[in-house]
Amino acid sequence: MSKKISVLIIFCVQAILTYGQANVPPTIVADGNQMYCPLSQINVVTNFDIIDPDDTEIEAVYIQISTGYDMGNDLLSLTGAHPNIVTNWDANQGKLTLSGVGGVNVSYTDLIAAVLDVVYESTSDTVSGEKYFSFTIGDANYLPSTGHYYQYVADLGITWTDARQAAENSTYFGLQGYLATITSTEEAQLTGEQAAGAGWIGGTDFETEGVWKWATGPEEGTVFWNGGINGSTPNFAFWNTNEPNNQGNEDYAHITAPDVGITGSWNDLPNGGSIDDYEPKGYIVEYGGMPGDPILDISASTMITIPEIVSVTDNSNCGSGTVMLEATASSGTVIWFDADTGVQLSVGDTFVTPVLNETTTYLAMASVDGCLEGNKVPVVATIYSLPTVQSPVTLKNCDEDGVADGFTDFNLNELDDLVTNNNSSGFDITYHLSQNDAEFNINQQAAFPFNNAQSATVYVRIEGGNGCYEVATANLEVSTTSFQDGFLHTIEQCDDDVADGFNTFNLSEASQVFLDQFPSGQNLSVHYYSSLNDAQLEQNEILPQTNYTNQTAFLETIYVRVESDDNGDCFGIGPHLRLIVHPIPEFEIEGETVYCSNGDPVVLEIVNPNGNYQYEWTDQSGTVISNLTSVEVTSGGVYSATASSGFNCSSPPVTFLVLESSVADLDMDDITITDFTSNNTITIDPSGLGVGDYEYGLNTSVYYQDEPYFDQVAPGEHILFVRDKNGCGVAALEIYVLGFPKFFSPNDDLYNQTWNIKGFSESYSSRSLVHIFDRYGKHITSIKPSGIGWDGTFKGKQLPKTDYWFIAEMIKLNGEVRTLKGHFSLLR
Repeated sequence: MSKKISVLIIFCVQAILTYGQANVPPTIVADGNQMYCPLSQINVVTNFDIIDPDDTEIEAVYIQISTGYDMGNDLLSLTGAHPNIVTNWDANQGKLTLSGVGGVNVSYTDLIAAVLDVVYESTSDTVSGEKYFSFTIGDANYLPSTGHYYQYVADLGITWTDARQAAENSTYFGLQGYLATITSTEEAQLTGEQAAGAGWIGGTDFETEGVWKWATGPEEGTVFWNGGINGSTPNFAFWNTNEPNNQGNEDYAHITAPDVGITGSWNDLPNGGSIDDYEPKGYIVEYGGMPGDPILDISASTMITIPEIVSVTDNSNCGSGTVMLEATASSGTVIWFDADTGVQLSVGDTFVTPVLNETTTYLAMASVDGCLEGNKVPVVATIYSLPTVQSPVTLKNCDEDGVADGFTDFNLNELDDLVTNNNSSGFDITYHLSQNDAEFNINQQAAFPFNNAQSATVYVRIEGGNGCYEVATANLEVSTTSFQDGFLHTIEQCDDDVADGFNTFNLSEASQVFLDQFPSGQNLSVHYYSSLNDAQLEQNEILPQTNYTNQTAFLETIYVRVESDDNGDCFGIGPHLRLIVHPIPEFEIEGETVYCSNGDPVVLEIVNPNGNYQYEWTDQSGTVISNLTSVEVTSGGVYSATASSGFNCSSPPVTFLVLESSVADLDMDDITITDFTSNNTITIDPSGLGVGDYEYGLNTSVYYQDEPYFDQVAPGEHILFVRDKNGCGVAALEIYVLGFPKFFSPNDDLYNQTWNIKGFSESYSSRSLVHIFDRYGKHITSIKPSGIGWDGTFKGKQLPKTDYWFIAEMIKLNGEVRTLKGHFSLLR
């Protein structure tokens, strides 16, 4: 069916911006809304006229593809002989200029004839949509969708504010000019991509940063963008990538230079612009829509429409068969083609394919007047494969429900792999009591438990993800084979280290025993379950068989199922495997925990055994020291005992620590005495005392300390006690600390009657002497440290109370001389 399509054609003629009052502007009339067949030529008008009451010629007429222009594919050209006309095609603007030879005016008659011979052609076979052609007598571009005119004015380096003023000072055939306000995609293409240059437009966010408004023309005050590079528009905006970015007071909108980003898009610049690609080259003036503008007919338009497929409906079929495809055209009819050969197959909105065995793609194209060129849209006829099924199949189960009536429970899930040849993954499988129920997928049956008393035949629906399905028939039969009555096999284990009655079993070790109950050569396998129901329905199988921990302590019965690996038939089922966990021996060891090396042996013995067992004792080197229930030990260490039961279950080793200790071996070689000082000390070296753990007391066998050190020890004779904390005894040693009294008072009161060195012991020679002097160095007397001391007289006379000095020469038995000096006071 042929349909008329509107085509807008704009003829633009270079003219003076304003006519004199006596000169009336011409009226342009154009007709020719048509359908276009791709790759062909079509006249842009079917009728064209210029009506002018006071002129017969003009300088030029301009024809522009003002909407839908595709640079590189679209072309306007003049055909036929027109000797008085010269043409100029501006591919950037999509504009064809018709002017006189040598620049002289050309008559309306010649121009009208030429316009009638101008044709449009697209070199793309996928051209689509609508294209408008505009006709005008001025050099400004005309956009039919707005009825406005657009003119690029070159002015290198002009500021936005100066461009705004210059635009408002411009008129075009009486129309008021203003910096362009762009509110649609068609307007953006004409003022940007198809303009003669890039320049300022009327947008700014000078008033409020990030709030972009049109500041000129009828749209003055209208917000068209909120925010920065991630902002949004309430109507229309055409910013370049990552714009507006406000890099330094960039408050004014500018058409981006052709080589920067998206052609014809916008960027923000400061009032004076920047440099290079961001230096203003001019501005875009828009005319039309202002109050008081005259009504002009100096332009006209036509339109062509390329019919296209606006919708398609793919379709499919389960298995081989025909498929109905659908397509809808914007105009005309739909032609169907073979996608591989390009051969035309059919005409119409629907197309029924031949019988297909595989998915096939066809092409649909919208056509007017038999046009065979244009965009062909693929439409797919999908052939889904049907599930491959095995039918009929037989599922056998053993009758082990306690009633030998030929009826038992089945798990219908076992049919899945049977009917799909072990390829059930990806299918939705349901079970039904009739073929009809399966076909319509109604009255689905629960997979388990399903008793064959309900029906011996089940219909299995196998449906793929694409909705295609097959139905298989399954027959349920009860097996006549079984285990012998009372057959039972036992696996025994000893409890593990945790005495709880649980251990791990390898059930597969018993499988051959069960297989041997049936004739060989039948490809049978053995399966294990915790209950009869699970075994009958083949659910919750114990896996892996090699690593099963019994669920009931010490004794558990496992249900065994033997079946055919060829078809799943049941050969035998029942509680035929018993698992036993024997307890491990448990006992304790009792005995003394300390062995004194100077005492009797320690006896260790077994107590609280939970049975009659054989025992083995070992020392910490692993040497066996006894097989009795007790053992004597004469040294410290870790001793172990293990017990074995009649089931050959051995206990883990029970250990007992015997600590060896001893009474201290104490002598003067272990003692360090620091004496004849203001702080006499005694230090004991524990390393030579023995293997015990010792504590220390000085002059007391009641109170002890852990530290082997005493300070502030008074001069004289002391007893050091060393006690073993483990109870092996106490050692004692007399020690002597040298020193002297600071004073004495021979007053016959029985206290401090004489003065002498304290702490003298048998380790010193009797040749030791103490020499006493008065304060002037006069020798008073010499006394033996082993004697009773000095009584405070000189030659039988009492000496006065004062301080006296002494020098003690202490001679050890080995001849070593120790000289001690000091002073003391005589008190009266």
